[in-house]
Amino acid sequence: MELEKLQALSLENDQFEEKLTKRNEQYIFDLKKALRAANLSDEQMTVALNEMLPTLVEEQKTGKTARQLFGTVSERLDVIVDRPVEKKKSSTASLMWLDNFLLLFGLLGIVSGIMGLFVPRGTQAVTYGLTALIIASAVGGLVFYMMYLFVYQYEQPGADKSKKPKTWKTIVMLGSVTLVWFLVFNGAALLPQSLNPILDPMVLVVLSALALAARYYLKKRFGIISSLATAPRK
Repeated sequence: MELEKLQALSLENDQFEEKLTKRNEQYIFDLKKALRAANLSDEQMTVALNEMLPTLVEEQKTGKTARQLFGTVSERLDVIVDRPVEKKKSSTASLMWLDNFLLLFGLLGIVSGIMGLFVPRGTQAVTYGLTALIIASAVGGLVFYMMYLFVYQYEQPGADKSKKPKTWKTIVMLGSVTLVWFLVFNGAALLPQSLNPILDPMVLVVLSALALAARYYLKKRFGIISSLATAPRK
């Protein structure tokens, strides 16, 4: 969690704690002590308390106590400690571009390779050259990232939609980079074979499968957000 957000949550917690009754204040004091003894980080403690305090402040107006709402300190501690750890997500530009590159290279390469396998001998192969595939995947990876930057990131939970670019700007920008992608891809395909070697279709399929496997590993390892991912619909 970003430092500024963590500090804001901590300040919010302090404000809520000032409104607690003596009994509920003692409960939170004991819970904090138990959380520290359980070696929870400051971030984990702050988040856990922030999930409790607004409800506690509101419900204590009707006479309810923290124990009635959350159980004993020991019971609440078990709930917090045993909670599954949320995997961190990465929206680093370089990692998202690499994710897109590997995806496009894998998909384009497999399609191209499979088509090449079914072309009769003696006829013109339909597989793309290696250089064309690399260039197309690299530029396409940038296009996909820009889609995330201008559109999809604002569909994520908690996104500040006020910063979303105007629709016409988004259309112009994405239309321009997509056109560049198309021209670059087709231009690279016209390169002479010495600069754009045609791989054996089976070799191309294997390389593409390895690219997809590498993408899967990196996505799990770094929690890379997909450029075209949107918030799930409820």
